[in-house]
Amino acid sequence: MRRKFIAAVALVMVLTIALCSCGSGSNSVTPNNSGSNTKDYVFKSGSTTISMKAEAAPLLKALGAYKNSYEAPSCAFDGMDKIYSYGGFDLMTYAQKDKDLVSGVVLRDDTVETPEGIAIGSKAEDVKKAYGNFEKDATSATYTSENCKLLIIFENGVVTSIQYIALVEK
Repeated sequence: MRRKFIAAVALVMVLTIALCSCGSGSNSVTPNNSGSNTKDYVFKSGSTTISMKAEAAPLLKALGAYKNSYEAPSCAFDGMDKIYSYGGFDLMTYAQKDKDLVSGVVLRDDTVETPEGIAIGSKAEDVKKAYGNFEKDATSATYTSENCKLLIIFENGVVTSIQYIALVEK
């Protein structure tokens, strides 16, 4: 139980930093073609498409039973942030009025991939082909669409983290 709590706290901290940060680190690169994209980045699990800022209830129903769930007071909104763990990914939500909306999806392992075919363990070259250019020695790349920031983190030219983050205003 303690291990699950520590993992949940770590995940909330990562999401909080991602949602609340205003700048990018010196090794973070936003590719030239990312800008405001007409395509919205979404995550798909089976036949369920998860868009950022979508109402969470129908998605949770479509995804079925989750392995674990956690909640914590939101640092960015009124109410509780919630995390639902599924095989290979976590779905995060935030409260807005009387609904929970999707605030993010974090891919945890190579059992899931983006609709463009990128997974944990993919090569940086494959990310360039799927999403666009970034600097050669970048440790991360950020692709932005109307509702979503897609953050892909690299180590030694290999994808180590994929995060979909909702672009929301308070």
